[in-house]
Amino acid sequence: MKEFLGTIANTARWQLSSSFLHGAIGSIQSAINYAKELNDSLTSIQIVTQKSDEEMAKFAESANRAAKELSTTTNRYTQASLIYFQQGLNAEEVEKRAAITVKMANITGDTAETVS
Repeated sequence: MKEFLGTIANTARWQLSSSFLHGAIGSIQSAINYAKELNDSLTSIQIVTQKSDEEMAKFAESANRAAKELSTTTNRYTQASLIYFQQGLNAEEVEKRAAITVKMANITGDTAETVS
């Protein structure tokens, strides 16, 4: 009986450890994927706009602030911005339209691309 209870206790510990480890790995993978998507979006904007690295750093900071104000992610905001930069709009027009697009996407649950 003691062996059986010991086995059950060990199994429970292993299960808890395994669940924690899988959760941690999943979180790390999500963070890596998010960073990659954000980098891809910012790189695409830089290619379209021909902005310098310094200008892109400033844009990334303003995009982060705007995303916080709009209760969304920076990635979602930059993806909305990319759509309008690709149309040749200037930064001010992009900022206005991206904000409206993100607000509407938040309400409808659609992507920025669909809403735009």
